[in-house]
Amino acid sequence: MRVALIAAVITAAIGAAAAAQAPQFQPAAKLAAPPAPAGDVRPGVIAFSGENHIIGLSAGGGESLSTRVSFWRAVYSPVGTGRVCFVTADLTGDGPSKDDLRMAYADNEQLESYLAADIMPVLEPSPSAGPMHWTRATFSQSGDTRTEWRETIRADATVIELVWRQFLRPFLIDKPMGDPKMPYGITSMFLPARTADVIVNGVRVAGSAHPRLRGATPSSSAFLAFSETWLR
Repeated sequence: MRVALIAAVITAAIGAAAAAQAPQFQPAAKLAAPPAPAGDVRPGVIAFSGENHIIGLSAGGGESLSTRVSFWRAVYSPVGTGRVCFVTADLTGDGPSKDDLRMAYADNEQLESYLAADIMPVLEPSPSAGPMHWTRATFSQSGDTRTEWRETIRADATVIELVWRQFLRPFLIDKPMGDPKMPYGITSMFLPARTADVIVNGVRVAGSAHPRLRGATPSSSAFLAFSETWLR
């Protein structure tokens, strides 16, 4: 009995010594979870979403434009929905004269002010080259994207018809943010038109649309831009 007790004491002492000499393992550190994927949401603030149709006419047949029209249909903006059309037109193609038209037409005054101040200056200088008076107007659209698209603007005694025809193959613009000259990111489907007209009170404005390249893609100085979203 005494021998067994002594043996048990010796065994316990040996076990304790071995345990003291054994490496002391710390609990495994908890691994950080991998970062959550960004998903399909592009960061930024929506500045505009809708349509932006353009007509640029050259009376001399070159790259220099005598008439510029920028038509906007907002389905979303910080100041609401609506339609605005900026028109700078040399009606007869004779250069600057008293018969030229320089006007903004809108059914939402706040939208006109917002586009003129925040959006148009990064596209082309006409609306920001000096005060552009605006007048309230009504708008209607007809046609389709296969044969002819027509926007009609009525303001007091003035009727303006914008017409796009002979469409080329559409393409997608996807311009990311980061360009110092363009503070917005833009996505849009462009539908270029070989021919386009600006008609003021039944009289066709002088000039014609001309071909352009967007990178290596055939385009035009007149096009429809659908599903256009500006991000900042």
